Amino acid sequence: MIERNRCKSTTSTGNPCKGLALRDGYCFSHSPSLEEKRDQARSQGGKNSAKIARLRSLVPPRLIEVYDKLENALGEVHQGKLNPGQAQAMASIARAMVAVLTAGELEERVRSLEDNSKENR
Repeated sequence: MIERNRCKSTTSTGNPCKGLALRDGYCFSHSPSLEEKRDQARSQGGKNSAKIARLRSLVPPRLIEVYDKLENALGEVHQGKLNPGQAQAMASIARAMVAVLTAGELEERVRSLEDNSKENR
């Protein structure tokens, strides 16, 4: 039986990692050279989860790009890559956009109800 090398790192509990070692001696989860790939995998995993997919279906299609930008901004603020003031400005503009879209949709509904009411007289 072939014995595969195990990761030379330890888990958060201090026990030896049981993951299979890659060329650098670490598993995918612990390899310093794969940090960026792990971050991308985590990001994609979160975007493809069932909860996220359901939430995205509630967002009007024209706002998905705005939502994505705000989500990226949140991560950038957390990482120190984006000034919190800039993120706050983005959020304020996004709120204004949603308010305008909501008002437009409500106006459209009221007109539709008024038109239906006139037809039923």
